[in-house]
Amino acid sequence: MAYLNETHFAPPERLDRDTLEAQAKKVAGADYPAAILDGVSTPVFILNSNRQVVFANSAFREFVPGGETLDFMGQRAGEAVNCIHADMDEAPGGCGTAIACRNCEAIASMLRAQSTGRDQRPFQLALRGGDAVNAVIRTTRITVEGEIFIIVALMDIKDTLWHRDIERAFLHDVMNIAGSIRSSSEALPHFDPETQKAYMERIVVACDTLINEIQSHRLMIHAEDGMLQPVYETLNSIEFLSDMVAIISQHTVSRERRLEMAPEARGVAFACDRGLLSRVLINLLKNALEASQPGQTVTASTGGSGSEVWFSVHNETAMPEAVKGKIFQRFFSTKGKARGVGTYAAKLLTEKYLHGSIGFTTAPDTGTTFTVSYPPGPGPSAPDVENRSA
Repeated sequence: MAYLNETHFAPPERLDRDTLEAQAKKVAGADYPAAILDGVSTPVFILNSNRQVVFANSAFREFVPGGETLDFMGQRAGEAVNCIHADMDEAPGGCGTAIACRNCEAIASMLRAQSTGRDQRPFQLALRGGDAVNAVIRTTRITVEGEIFIIVALMDIKDTLWHRDIERAFLHDVMNIAGSIRSSSEALPHFDPETQKAYMERIVVACDTLINEIQSHRLMIHAEDGMLQPVYETLNSIEFLSDMVAIISQHTVSRERRLEMAPEARGVAFACDRGLLSRVLINLLKNALEASQPGQTVTASTGGSGSEVWFSVHNETAMPEAVKGKIFQRFFSTKGKARGVGTYAAKLLTEKYLHGSIGFTTAPDTGTTFTVSYPPGPGPSAPDVENRSA
């Protein structure tokens, strides 16, 4: 791949292969033994002054999916791990040169170490294929035979964040719903039969919501562990989306906001996993409502062709530039701590398990639209389709 000598942020220049190989020999034969770095369990790689990889230890190769057989020589960090912003559509000079890279803590740490000698900070990356990285990066500048290199060490903190944020949010939501069920149940004996009926309906909705939260939490645990096996069945896109809109319309997040189907939406028959697709669409609908101001409208639509079926969710609010580049990162949220799984989960389930794609557009005059697209049938490794209608 021939990168352009252009950038929207960090310097884009690269060295040629011969110079890189000479640098690699210097690093491998330096006073500190590269074998020691290769023996530690922490992912470590070494960059030259152009942020190109000249050494990667075994732990880093294991850290990168399929990395045992990849040649990282000359790549930059985001290219090596398949960051979604490192392709030439966004980054003319590769990793570090996209507009989104201006807000990347990993790039900032590397540049900081080049100027000051050392840096350490947490960072997040969204990867192609739906995966993500949450880690602490530690960068250290060294000089070998007159040349400057940066040692980069990574500490995976996904599990720590999962327990701190996801379970905190999960328990918070469960306790709120359980409290609502208890208070409504305690009030029942004090009302007339008509009011009791209304409260019973409220209790049923709360119980369904509680079950949904538990199922969602369990699904994400299995998705993170790679344990999900989609079960495909025949669905109708507009009927399925209408069901999702009806469910979210009863959620507290829709208060003072309108949620409606686009009049141009049309149904397409396709095969998909009902549970996984519902989680994707519910997450997108909830996020759109949370991003909306009171009185604004969220519009859902669907359609398709012979090669794909798509769903879109539009809200009237545009994203700030700093948010756009982080939107699919695990645990990133504009809503505070213990949030930030919605768009990440939608991307993970769509790309890794349902063989689809997800993207968004946003502008001040048009608002924000998320679109997910899926093939009309199962992926190559999926089981047979069950012939059930929506």
